Formats: sequence, C-alpha cells, structure tokens
Amino acid sequence: MTQRKVYKVVIVAYEGMTMLDAIGPNEVLANSPYFDVTWASTSQAPIKNDHGSFEMHDLVYFEEIKSCDIVLVPGGPGDHAAMQNEALLSWLREIDKQTLYTTSVCTGALILAKAGLLNGKKACTHWGCLDELEKLGALPQRKRFAVSGKFITSSGVSAGIDMGLHLVSILASKKHAGEIRFGIEYFPNQVHVVSTYTLPRFLLNKLSARFNKLYGKTRLMFLPK
Repeated sequence: MTQRKVYKVVIVAYEGMTMLDAIGPNEVLANSPYFDVTWASTSQAPIKNDHGSFEMHDLVYFEEIKSCDIVLVPGGPGDHAAMQNEALLSWLREIDKQTLYTTSVCTGALILAKAGLLNGKKACTHWGCLDELEKLGALPQRKRFAVSGKFITSSGVSAGIDMGLHLVSILASKKHAGEIRFGIEYFPNQVHVVSTYTLPRFLLNKLSARFNKLYGKTRLMFLPK
C-alpha cells in the first residue's frame, strides 16, 4: 500500500483571536492521519482569546517555522493589531512561498490582504468586513469559502469547518472528508431562506454599518438586538 503524504499545517495564534476560527479547522484536520497540525504564536508570552476566557501557553514562536504545506490565519478582534505586526506580515509573505495552500477564516483574510497576498483574488471574510477586504485589494465574495488558486478563504467563524473539510477532500479524498464530517457530527443545513448570503446587498450594507460601528468600538463579534 502506498503511504500518503502527511501535510504540515500551521495555525497562527495571536492575541484577541476568535477560538472557533482556529479550533474548527483544527478539529477537522487533526482528526485525519494525513495532516500534522502545529499552532504558532505571534508572541512568546501567553496568548489570550478575544473574550479573555482562554489562554494558550508554550506554543512554538512563529518565526521559528520556515516552511509548511498549509498556513491558516484565523480572525477575531485582535486582527487590527495583527495587521500592524510587520514581522508577522513579512513572515506570511515568506511562508506563502513554501505553501501548497494559504488559508484564512473570518477576518484572517484581512491579515492576508494586508500582507499583499490577496490582491486581485476572490476572497471571503466575515460579512461585516467585506468592504474592508475590498479596500485591501481583494475581490470579496459572499460564500461559505472561496478558492482562488492556492488561496482558500472562508467567511465568518464556523465556515472554517467547511474549509477544513474541503482541504481534506482535495488532499486526501471526499470519502475521508465524509468520514471526518460524520465523526465530528457536523451536519449543517447550509441553505437558509434568510442568511448573510441571501440578503439583498442594501440590507447587508445596513447591517454591516451597524456591525462596524460596534466592532470598531468594543471589538465584539455580534450585533445587538
């Protein structure tokens, strides 16, 4: 029996990240023997998530990683600070030269775009940040995830699970992706009568304005009732 390649995956961890952005695809990929997942920290100090309810210690420092097959950048309220981290942006540009796939979840796409990696490419992010993504040079898409060559970007938070399953499907097999989906009991109904993918653009713009007003002030990832 021919032994399959094991793909090295690096998930970037930074202060203020949204955990499900990273945990979702991690759960998918780490459940496969064909993916070796490492978390890389942008700080040598402990990393706290966006709500301050979770803290990560003793992760490998990102600059120590020189190559990988897949890099994944999550989103979260800490994205703006990450976008100003020139060492991180430079590392992403260098690691991208080695990757088979460069990926993101939610506003992680803004970080990739800030690094200049999504110029002229179709890309997804959280629906509240589509305009910001466009200003950074990408071509925003209202989809669960978008594929543009080696770049795969998914929309908000839970969409990273779908992206992870897509990676398993193309790098291992659809059957194996189905096995993992069944194992983690992920059976979403992705077609809704009302969703951010089906709303008229004018209404999405109104919601986005409310989101950005709140997001800019308090860095929370939800809309008030």
